[in-house]
Amino acid sequence: MLLQRDQALRFINGYKPVLLRVLENTGAPESGSVNTDLSNARALAKETPSLIEQALAELASEGAQVEPAVAAAIRSVRVETWIYLQHSKTYAVFLDKEAKNAYAVRALTTPLNQLLDEPPFALEAGVFEFEGVFVCDGLALNPVALGPRYRSQLKAVYSLLRKSGHFHARTAA
Repeated sequence: MLLQRDQALRFINGYKPVLLRVLENTGAPESGSVNTDLSNARALAKETPSLIEQALAELASEGAQVEPAVAAAIRSVRVETWIYLQHSKTYAVFLDKEAKNAYAVRALTTPLNQLLDEPPFALEAGVFEFEGVFVCDGLALNPVALGPRYRSQLKAVYSLLRKSGHFHARTAA
C-alpha cells in the first residue's frame, strides 16, 4: 500500500520545498505546524496553479531544482474530495467524488488506514501520478467516516466501475 521508500522520499523532498515556497510567496502566515502549512499552501496552489510553476522556477534558479519526474508529479496533483473505500496489501481504493472512477492509490510513508483508521472515509486529499502509479500526498483534511450502509453501496459502485473499465490501477504514462 506504500510507495517504495526511495520514491516516497524523492517526492517528499521535492513537494515540501515547493509548497513551502508557495506559502512564502503568497505571504500567508506560518501556523507552526508543517502539515498545516503544507495543506494551506496546497489550497493556495489549487486556487492559483501558477504558484507551483513560480515556486519550481525560483527553486531551480537557486540551485535547488526539483527533479523532472517529481515536478511532473507535483503538477499532476488533483486536490479534491475523495472516497477512501478500502485497502489491500498493495493499494487503497479511492473513488472520485462523483463515483465515476476508482483508483488504486498508494501512500507515501504511512498506510492510509493507519493515518485515518479503517475506511470508508470521505476526505480532501491530493492524488498525483508518479512513476506509473497514483499516490496520495498524505495531507488528508476533514475526514468523515462513512457508515455501513454507505460502505455496501460504495462497494457495489466500485464493483460496477471495475467491470466497466473505470478502475485505474496504473497511470497512462
